[in-house]
Amino acid sequence: MSITIQDSPNPSPNNQSCYTVNIFGTSINTTVTSNPFVVDRFIRNIHNTFGAHYGQIDPIIIGLDVETRPPYGPGENRPATIQLCVDGNCLIFQIIHASYIPDSLSELFECGGSFCFVGVGVREDARKLMTHYNLHVANVVELGSFAAEREQRNELKNFSLKNLTKEIVGWEIEKPRQITMSRWDVRTLTYA
Repeated sequence: MSITIQDSPNPSPNNQSCYTVNIFGTSINTTVTSNPFVVDRFIRNIHNTFGAHYGQIDPIIIGLDVETRPPYGPGENRPATIQLCVDGNCLIFQIIHASYIPDSLSELFECGGSFCFVGVGVREDARKLMTHYNLHVANVVELGSFAAEREQRNELKNFSLKNLTKEIVGWEIEKPRQITMSRWDVRTLTYA
């Protein structure tokens, strides 16, 4: 697995943490925050970067994932983080610690024709966001279903992100159990 994480220069250390995540030679600028103003800035950058493309044939693709503290009893925990990735930039919004949810986030999710939110298990993530935060994600695409249709291989529908990435892209990634079962609801996230 060729994934590294490094601290990056941070213009607002009181409001966010910044990292460069390198995945097989591709750098992803990653911001972790619970500050709604940082979320606004990230979304404004999406609009500034892709604004000229709105209304064209294909929507802008945004990776979406939600992490929740694992349930240790009955019921479902609220999502702790929302991860949005587009064009080499990723935002990890610690929604569980936010003082409020910025309108820009709900507006981004509701822009059905302009943006498409993709991921493995993304429909379930969208359901959780609606159930717990009243955030409606208008346009989602399950990567497994998309890959199955594109590759004409029905078995891909049920692949995990790890297996789908290996099968389609040829990258072997790991998401160790201590990460998947970690406390995504803590205020300060750490990387292993």
